[in-house]
Amino acid sequence: MEEREVGCQGADGTARHFRDRCGRPQDAEDEATAGQACSRPLSFGQHEMEVAQMAKRKFRVGIVGCGGIANTHATGWLTRKDEIEVVATCDVDIKRARELAQKTGAREVLTDYRKLVALKDLDAVDICTPNMLHTPGVLAALNAGKHVVCEKPLAVTTAEVRKMGMLADRKRLKLMTAQSTRWSQKSKAVKKFIAGGAIGTPIHARVYALRRNLLPSWGVGFIDRKLSGGGPCMDIGVHALDLCMWLTDFPKPVRVTGRSRVNFAMAHDIPGAWGEWDRKRFTVEDHAVGFVHFDNGMTMVLEASWLNHQEANETMQNNILGSKGGVEWPTLKYWSARNHVLYDAQIKEQAGGLPAHTLELLDFCDCVVNNKPSPVPWQETIKVIAILEAIYSSESQRKEIRVKL
Repeated sequence: MEEREVGCQGADGTARHFRDRCGRPQDAEDEATAGQACSRPLSFGQHEMEVAQMAKRKFRVGIVGCGGIANTHATGWLTRKDEIEVVATCDVDIKRARELAQKTGAREVLTDYRKLVALKDLDAVDICTPNMLHTPGVLAALNAGKHVVCEKPLAVTTAEVRKMGMLADRKRLKLMTAQSTRWSQKSKAVKKFIAGGAIGTPIHARVYALRRNLLPSWGVGFIDRKLSGGGPCMDIGVHALDLCMWLTDFPKPVRVTGRSRVNFAMAHDIPGAWGEWDRKRFTVEDHAVGFVHFDNGMTMVLEASWLNHQEANETMQNNILGSKGGVEWPTLKYWSARNHVLYDAQIKEQAGGLPAHTLELLDFCDCVVNNKPSPVPWQETIKVIAILEAIYSSESQRKEIRVKL
């Protein structure tokens, strides 16, 4: 049987390959079972047959939403042009759809996402629209039998995440949230470090994504709650939060107290580095903070802001305190103490490699082509969204929120 391979490195640091399911084993651990796996009769059901056929041709993807993040995704798809083909682009702004099609070589340019997901020669859909359009786009793609990778946040409510996830499971399709921060070399280094027991049991985390004057002012997709579902909490806080949850093996949130408010966005004191924003249509917070209790006893403080009085233009950080030590991302600093001796250390990440946005998309391809679990399954995403949802609920109800999952 023909073997096709594209190598890359996954979020866990292991090699990833796009290849036939019964091709040669991916790594040494597969050697013992490879013979058994490939000796079975090729009696596939429809789903298995589609997977096997996909391994013999290019992986075909369509992009819905052709703004800034879509161009970043397109660059990732184009790194494997021999293995991956962008066949269609879609945006309500036909000019942007055409520009992305010119960049990717897509032959179909559309303005209606329902027409894109209906294309027969399509394996997967990449959703890069404003937040509130994620759910209809994802549901349409899944109902059309397409695998889906969707930009964060997958949805702005747990109800929507569950609806999408259960549909994907029922149809045996892959659904992945694009949480690129997991794929950085620094993130993978800290993940391995914690998994190896260096900090012991995680006790508390301080998580923040803060900007001095970097408020996304282009259009209203970020600042209108009807389109975004929230401000910096949903925009950048979701990255820092997802990373911490991933690093600590996704404990279940049980109680959340939060505040989300407008501190500076309605005034004219802070100059916008990306230009002025429409204050009349500004209906989200510019600062949010939450305190989270988990079922395993761990606690977390989360803070997110676009406009914050601080020295750095932008800071995103995870400080995780464990029973044996503490670690800080992205500085990769480690602190501990033994026998009245204080220890300071520096973790070393692997140098080089492809950009995180590229690696996450290649891992998505790998999970589809080789029928592996989603690298960012909805069961993880729903815990992240539950925390953000509870922060907003705590603000509106002025009380602690019990999280129900």
